[in-house]
Amino acid sequence: MKKIITMLMLILSTLSFAAKKLYVGTNAEFKPYEYLENNKMVGFDIELMELLGKELGYEIKWQDMSFDGLLPALQMKKIDAVIAGMSATPEREKAVSFSIPYIFFEGGHSVIVNSKSTFKKKEDLKGKTIGVQLGSIQEQFAKDNGSVPKLYNNFTEALLDLQNQKIDAVIIAEVSGIEYLKTMKGIKKIDTIKDKLPSASIAFRKADSKLAKEFSNAILELKSSPEYAKLVKKYFHLFFYIFYSILLMALSSSLIL
Repeated sequence: MKKIITMLMLILSTLSFAAKKLYVGTNAEFKPYEYLENNKMVGFDIELMELLGKELGYEIKWQDMSFDGLLPALQMKKIDAVIAGMSATPEREKAVSFSIPYIFFEGGHSVIVNSKSTFKKKEDLKGKTIGVQLGSIQEQFAKDNGSVPKLYNNFTEALLDLQNQKIDAVIIAEVSGIEYLKTMKGIKKIDTIKDKLPSASIAFRKADSKLAKEFSNAILELKSSPEYAKLVKKYFHLFFYIFYSILLMALSSSLIL
């Protein structure tokens, strides 16, 4: 009898220390945030979420889906969280809760055109067709510019159409635009749209606001860690030195005060 009790206690102890599963949705077509490499999901968001999960005792279970399907899947409880380079816009905040931003450097959005085009700045694209990802904030940027947004499931499709001169331009997050410009020929950047919205955050259901707070606290702790610095340098190397120069200046100022 004692052996049975001991075994049951060991089983219960093991279960209590087992990592809780957290099903996280993403759209692995947004380099360097999340993308496929050798049929494996990689990217800044992927590694960041794994770090946060480890810190908070969650086993991250990934679900790859279309960007516009992420928040509906979250609300329907098919997943528990969303991380996909997603900004906490006022419209999205009506439907879900967000963590604090996990990107701590200022970003913008690149206006990319075909290399053969004569467009010089975003204002030249008024009334023109701009490719954007379905459900993304770039759709609103195109409208604000007086352009006509054409919706795509992913940016790769939009940029391929741009290469073939089927559309006039594409608006894409600056860090992702840099990656596409490295590998795709026949396109060029002509302008930048400054983003007044908060940087990327993790989305949770409204009912899980405590979970959002839990992850927000973990993000704050991770922000000044060597692990976070390593991730920023790995995936956003052009922004790395700017961000950490500003951070060091802020720390120096606080020490002087």
